[in-house]
Amino acid sequence: MQNDIKTLRIQNFKSIKDVTMTPRRVNLIIGMPNVGKSNILEAMSLLGAGLYDKKKFMDDVLRYEVIQNLFYDNDTSQPVIVNASTCMAIIKANDIYSENYRSVHISKDLLNRVQSIVDVEYSKKNPGFMIPVEDDITLINIIIDQERYISEIIKEDSMEGGKSFVKTLNIYSNGDSSQVGNFYYTNVNMMPKSYNYIRGESHDSRYQFNFLRPPHGSNLSNVVQRNQKLRKEVSSLFKVYGLNLVLRVSERKFEIQKQVDDLVYNYPYSSIADTLQRIIFYFAAIESNDDSVILLEEPEAHSYPMYVSMLGKRMVESRNNQFFVATHSPYLITEVLEQMLPDEEQAKELAIFVAYYEDYQTKVKQLSDEEVRAIRGDSVDVFYNMARYIPRPANG
Repeated sequence: MQNDIKTLRIQNFKSIKDVTMTPRRVNLIIGMPNVGKSNILEAMSLLGAGLYDKKKFMDDVLRYEVIQNLFYDNDTSQPVIVNASTCMAIIKANDIYSENYRSVHISKDLLNRVQSIVDVEYSKKNPGFMIPVEDDITLINIIIDQERYISEIIKEDSMEGGKSFVKTLNIYSNGDSSQVGNFYYTNVNMMPKSYNYIRGESHDSRYQFNFLRPPHGSNLSNVVQRNQKLRKEVSSLFKVYGLNLVLRVSERKFEIQKQVDDLVYNYPYSSIADTLQRIIFYFAAIESNDDSVILLEEPEAHSYPMYVSMLGKRMVESRNNQFFVATHSPYLITEVLEQMLPDEEQAKELAIFVAYYEDYQTKVKQLSDEEVRAIRGDSVDVFYNMARYIPRPANG
């Protein structure tokens, strides 16, 4: 993989004051309820804000009533910063008393190249000027004002297959947002994709990209139609019941078909079992992506255990995608452990993070390789024994 996240730091987002993680290819996030597992995934979804174009700022991915809710302790004096090895997102109030905000979502490659240009250009006017390495906010303010630098680099990258993207937004307290300048990108797969199944979602939308549209898969019918392997796999799920999956191509519509003698009965896709629709959704998310970062929150919800295990196996087999999965499912964890740990190379690609709540903030501990192996070797139910993996307070 080229687009995988190797380091991640989240600051001042919801319950997260400052968390640092060193991800691998398959990352499982576990922990008690209400400790902030979802907040980790939501923070990461900010890195992919360019994939969401609704007027309300990412309201189908982020949970908030007013934008202030996205800040730690609702304190907008410090910016939200999500800093990954590949890209960065910042949300900051325009000033300490303002209810208006500015967000920037940018690839690290583009950020570094703009900094080099800005240092040269500004030093001509101000000898000795140089933006401090850690002063990303100053640089991003300059980027907002100097869009010409961006367009020049993107033009070069488009010819060279680069790794650049940037999106800047004005955001108001109620979540309404408007784009500042243009959304530039040469590599959309660098933006993490958050997927969340919801029942009743329409599947007949068009989409400019080949992957399943995050977060709810509104182009699912097109994805299944274009992917022969996925289409056969989905069809096989219905074959065991003597049913056929029918795609009405011109209408971009699914139906389930039953044939009895010379009679044919068609049923809407929405009428099939919720657990089948879920597994098809998540299979489509995985199969339609390549060299991508995929975020999944409790994909096992309302699912049959066999399908949960199938999903775990599919994530392991998808060697050219990176996964961040918040889960409460022993079936999912067991399947991932059984698939990855016997293979020494794959064992190094697995990370389990325990999220916990201490000092009124979300904290994260990465389990050691020995602890991960012990879970499998001792048949430990990690959810019933969570306390053994959470560090004790210094005064405890």
